[in-house]
Formats: sequence, C-alpha cells, structure tokens
Amino acid sequence: MGLNANWKLILRTVCMAFLSPGSHGKNRDWQLLSRHDESSCRDSTRAFLLAFGYPVVEELLARRVRAAQIAGIARLTPFVVVANIINAAVVAPIFLRFLPVSYVVIWLFAIAFLLCVTTFKWLRAKRAPIELASRRSLSKAVQHATMLSFLWAVVPIAAFANGDTTGMWIASCVTTAMICGGGFALATVPQAAFRWVAILFIASTVTLAIHGNVFMWPLFFLLVSFTLVVIGSVTSTGWLFASHFLAEAELKQRGELIALLLNEFEEKASDWIWESDAKGFLRNVSGRFLHASGRSRQDLSALRMVDLAYSLNDSDARMAVAELESAIGTREAFRGIVIGVDVKGEERWWSLAARPVVDAKGSFAGYRGVASDITEARRASALVSHLAEHDSLTGIGNRSWFLKQSEMLLEEQGRSEQSTLTLFLIDLDNFKVVNDTSGHPAGDELLRQVARRFTELGEGRTMLARFGGDEFAAFGRFVSDQSASAFAEELVNVTRKPFRIGRRDFAIGATVGFARLGDANDTIDDLMRKADIALYKAKEGGRGLALAFECEMEREVRERRALESDLREAFEYGKLNVEFQPIVDSRSGKVVSSEVLVRWLHPTRGEVPPATFIPIAEHTGLILPLGNWVLRKACAAAAQCPELESVAVNLSSVQFMDPNLVEHIMAILAETGFPPERLVLEITESVFLQDFGSASRKLETLRGHGIRIALDDFGTGYSSLSYLRQYKFDKIKIDKSFVDEIGERSDGLAIISAVIALAHNLGLEVTAEGVERQLQVDALRTLGCDTMQGYYFGKPEASPVKITQIKKEDWEDRTPSTAPRNPPASRSTDLQPDSIEDLKVDRI
Repeated sequence: MGLNANWKLILRTVCMAFLSPGSHGKNRDWQLLSRHDESSCRDSTRAFLLAFGYPVVEELLARRVRAAQIAGIARLTPFVVVANIINAAVVAPIFLRFLPVSYVVIWLFAIAFLLCVTTFKWLRAKRAPIELASRRSLSKAVQHATMLSFLWAVVPIAAFANGDTTGMWIASCVTTAMICGGGFALATVPQAAFRWVAILFIASTVTLAIHGNVFMWPLFFLLVSFTLVVIGSVTSTGWLFASHFLAEAELKQRGELIALLLNEFEEKASDWIWESDAKGFLRNVSGRFLHASGRSRQDLSALRMVDLAYSLNDSDARMAVAELESAIGTREAFRGIVIGVDVKGEERWWSLAARPVVDAKGSFAGYRGVASDITEARRASALVSHLAEHDSLTGIGNRSWFLKQSEMLLEEQGRSEQSTLTLFLIDLDNFKVVNDTSGHPAGDELLRQVARRFTELGEGRTMLARFGGDEFAAFGRFVSDQSASAFAEELVNVTRKPFRIGRRDFAIGATVGFARLGDANDTIDDLMRKADIALYKAKEGGRGLALAFECEMEREVRERRALESDLREAFEYGKLNVEFQPIVDSRSGKVVSSEVLVRWLHPTRGEVPPATFIPIAEHTGLILPLGNWVLRKACAAAAQCPELESVAVNLSSVQFMDPNLVEHIMAILAETGFPPERLVLEITESVFLQDFGSASRKLETLRGHGIRIALDDFGTGYSSLSYLRQYKFDKIKIDKSFVDEIGERSDGLAIISAVIALAHNLGLEVTAEGVERQLQVDALRTLGCDTMQGYYFGKPEASPVKITQIKKEDWEDRTPSTAPRNPPASRSTDLQPDSIEDLKVDRI
C-alpha cells in the first residue's frame, strides 16, 4: 500500500489510535475504515489496519495477532523495567532538592508498583505463553502504557515549573529518552506506543509553554521532529510486524490445507503417492497403494516398481518396463510412463510420475512420485480407437482404417515385387428404395446383412470396409485377372439373393468396379481412382455388373472432365446461346408458342448437342445456375414478343428437386416482367422418380401462380398413365419416336390416336414433337392434335420475333422431299432436321 494511494486512511487510522485506541467495534470511524478496506481488498491495507487492532481478519487470526503483539512487548519487558529503575534512580535525587520528599516518595512508589505489576505479568506469560489474546488484553496493555507515561510526564512539568536548571536538563534528557525508548519498546502495539508518545509529548510541550523562554522554541521543534520520527517508525514497525505475521499465518494455513488435501488424496482419489529408496525398493506404502496393487505391505516392501511392471505378461507392458528401467537408471525426473500390473489376475495399467529425492548430504535417496490407475481410460481409448477405425453400424472397417491397411499391403507387396493386389469398389443398387418404402431401420438392417455376406465371401481373401451409405470396398490378393473377376462376380451374385427383413424380402443387387495393381509405383489413391472409373462405367452399363478397369476408360474420363471444364468456362463467359423452336396451331397454322433450346458451339469440337452436355451439367451441379439463366433469357426475350401466346422451358429433374425452385421462377418472372400465364414448364416422369414426396406440392404451387405444366416425352416411360391420374397437367407432348412411325407402322398411328383421345377426355392440350414431313402434318391434323413442332415448320431462331413471321403458306404445300430425313451425323445441327431431343435444352 503506497502513501499516495491511501494517505487519508493512514492519517485517519493514526489519529484514531491517539484518540480512542481499542474501541473499533462500535465507533463510526471504524465503520468507515472497514468499508474502505473492503473496497480496496489489498493485503497491505489489511495488515496496516490489523496492526492498529481493527478486526479485518477472522477472529481467530486476529486473536493470534494480538497475542503476538503483546508477546513482542513482553520480550523487551526486562530491559524496560531496568531502564525505568535507572531513570528513577537518576531523577529522584535531583528532584529531592526542590520537591517535598513526600511527593518524590509517592512518585517512586507508583512507578515501583507499576514495574512490579509489569514484572509479575511477564513472569506469568513466560511460564504460560499466550497464544490467543482478546481485545481486552490489548486494551489493558494500552492502559498500562498510559499510566506509566503519566508518571513520567510529571518529571518535565515538575522540573520546569520549579525552574531548577539541573532538573530541567535532566528532565529533558529523560523525557527525550523515554519518548524514543518507550515508543520503540511498544512498537508492536501502535495504540500503546502512540498513547505513550502523545502523553510525554503533551507534557513536554506544556513545560516549554510554562517556562516561556524564547530560547525554548528550538527545543520545541526538536521535540516535534523526534516525536514525528518515533510515530513514523512505530507505524512502520507495527505495519511490518502485522504483514509478516499474516504472511506466516497464510503459509501455515496453506501447509495445513496441503496436508489435508494430501490425506484426502491418499484416502479417496484414484491416484496415490509412492516412494522408493536408493536401491529402488518401495517404502512408506500407503493404504491406497496396498489396495491398488492387491498385495500386502510385507510383499510390497520387498519389491521394486520395476518388479511390479514385470508382473503383467503383455507386449506393451514389456516395452514399458524397459522405459521405466531407463528412466530410473538416469536418476532423473520422469512422468507419463505407463506400466502394466497383474492385480490378482486382472490386467491393470498405471501411469507413473516421480522426482528424485536427495538426502541432507545431497546424495540420491530414491524417488517420490504419484501413480494413477488409468485402466478404464485405456479401455475407453481402445474403444474410441476401434470406433474411429470401424463402422459403427456394420462392425467392419471404415474408410480411414481401410486406407491405412491398404497402404501397408502395398508397401509389403512392393518389397516382394509382386502385383497380385486388387481393389474392389461396390455400390448397392436400389438401396434407396428400401429406405424410402420401409424406413431407415430396415435400411440399417439391410446394410448389416450385406456386410455379413461380404465378410463371409471374402474371409481369408480380402479385407472389407464400408465407406458410407451403401458404398463398400474390398482389397486383397488375387493371382490372376480371372480370379479377381470371378470374385467381383461373386460380390454381385451374393447381393442378388433376397434379404429377409422383418416379414418382407428385398431384392437389391450391386455394381462392382475393380482395378488390379499393374504398376509398382501405383498408390492406393491411384487404385481408388481406377476402380471408381470402372464402377462409373459399370453403372452406365445398367448396374448389376462387375467391370474391370481398362486404360480406355481413363481416357474417356479425362475427355469428360475436359468437357466439364469447357462447359463451365462457356457458361461463365457467355458462350452458350438460347434459341426458340416454333410450335404451330394445327388448325390455323399460326405460330402460337415456342420451345426454348440451348446451343453450345465449342471452338474446337463444333456444335455440342444438349444430349451430351446437359448430363454433364447435372453431374457437376451447373444445371441449377444454367437452368435459371435459360429461363431468364427466355422470359426476357419472349416478353418483347407479345405475338407468342406462350413459351415452353424444360426443367431438369435435378433442377426440379431444388427446394427453392418456385421462389427462383417467380423471382425471374418478376425481374423480366413476363406473365406467369404465358410460361409453360416441361417436365418428364423422371422428376417423379427422384422427387416423389414434394413433386405434387411444387406442381400445385406453380399452377396456382398461373404457370402451365406440360408432361414431356409422353408414352416413353413406365407409368405415364398413373402420372396423368395422380398429378395435374395442362399439356402432354407426344414423343418423336411415335411421330416417326406415322406412315410406316399402323400401330404407331393407333397409339397417337389413343393418346390424343385420352388427353382430350382429361381436358389436356396435345403437342406432337419432331414433325418433319407433310404426311405427319396431315395425319396429326386429322387425329385432332392441337399443336405441332419440328423442322418441318422452320429452324430454331435466336429471336422469337423471327419464328412468329413464319406463315402457313411457307410450309403447307411442302412435299415429303422438302423435309430432310435422317441426316448424316457429320452435318451441323443448325442445318439438319435432327431429333428434337438433340436440340432442346433436354430437361432444362
């Protein structure tokens, strides 16, 4: 505590020590000081107030401090008594010359009485030292000092009042000595010291005032300076005394707390303290150690910690013994050494930490340390490691474990210079159907049964792992391509057998792609990439297949990835175009609508058909921004052509699954100002296969905004009629494959007639795609088809205005030869009447 920070507190405390020492519990000033201390919360402030008797600590500690303060005075009591006797012997003869004998005798008697009382108390305290002192005891010390100081205050007053020169000088010397000596002797109790100094100072000041000599002023200033020095010294001494006592008390309390915690630690904690002598034998064995080791005290006293570590026959435990022996042999501190101990036939694991102990001569005397039982933690860690490397559902390895084990096998085979390793990647077919129809518990049980079948099949030949979902992998040695291919076929066949889950049987199947280690420099990542390529090609081939990797597959993948990159670049830099295919009214011949097509003219590949790049866009996730871009361009252009009653835009099944599809469409319509009633969205039944749950809701929402929905490629799916009954459509489009059969197959015309009749009965509009000949036009008009589209009516144009300028006279007198049929693939799609599927956005 610095003087600058707390000078008000110091002055107030000192002043109260002069005025009312010992009455801190009730007076108002103490309450102010108490609040000041509580707000400051500093140990130095607490020590200062404690020195002056303020109860700023708990009562027990305060009583100990008071006892120590009184003991500090008592230690100097013999010297104080002797000094008082000498001073009295010096003063008495001088005072007898100018004072009555009776006065001097009374004075001597009073001093002798107080000295006797002081000596008696000192002797009693010496026989039975005081450890605790109350406030009353401290007040008595202050009172004793006050009475003795009053007796010595008589000396200067009597001497100066009688004007005896010798008496005045003797009195001045004695008073000065008594102020200094008494102040320092009583310094441990500042209240008593201040009372002593204050009384003698006041008496001296009175005597100087009585004398009235101008030459007494220097003595007064000397008296003031001595008094201030004594007061400052007493304050500092008392303060330091209390500070040291508080520090010692805190250290003692901490020591007691540490001892208590150690006892508690030994009795209740899972850890325990162990000690050994210089030879390593255990000593001072605690009860906790006995319980943990499962041995008697006598047995442990004859063992070393290394002997305990030898008791467990385990490879990890044997390695720990060598580490422990090495650490102890260096006689240095160690920690974290885990040893295994056999405790009554049970495997236990201890973690050891210790420091070397030296004796009084500085020689090594053994170790003292802490041991803790970490068996449960080790078991938990082993379980965590197992869970981290194994699939929690099926119990087989996971991807991380599989890759680690595969790398080890590759390194081992690299040393043997063989190439028998084969990696299999397995995807289950129709697994999603099980989850969707029977729930995830059924799907989990199916995965467990699949894992069991794969494990039994590959036992002794491969290691198996589940990568996640319905993806599995196997890795093993196969001496030939034929044996590897046979195992892949077995993987496929074993999944074709029905799986019994509850009361139902499920048939799923699997697709396998595998790669043989052909190059010694191949890594596991290389094998994974090749097997993944083979799996992808097997899926393209119709699933339920096992396909080996071939170099040609990698070339195709590289080309596909290059095309993906080019497509992304073309989209980002605006190299894609939108064109409009006219749709005409069958009766009037007027262009009433248009289907939006996307064109991509590649700088080196030429015209890339949508049938090629649209699946790539779906696979890479580019289909969503591309679809929004096409819709925005179509709506913006069609908004400038009011002659078109509507414009049709294809939606990809991937685009339809976007949960924000409706919001995106409405935002584009609002942005372009295109009326929702003029927009037709074309979808295929693949939408319902991939998004069964929310398809109906989305269609109803779109139709609620006025947008019309057309079912494209009608008649080519598996269950188109059920979709017509289940969902609300405004229009259906007859696929080009049926239109091509007009004039060639009678059943084709019958199917078209039935579709048109069915649609009209349901209140749906019918559009025929791929019309290229006059014969097709006449037949469709005769059957009552509402609208038609195809190259017969003109090529797609970049502007919808141009297609509205086509007149009926331009095409109604055409002969079949004027509409090209089955053009060669090498010609530009801009010039050939190719399939409508190759020109439109194909589900965008």
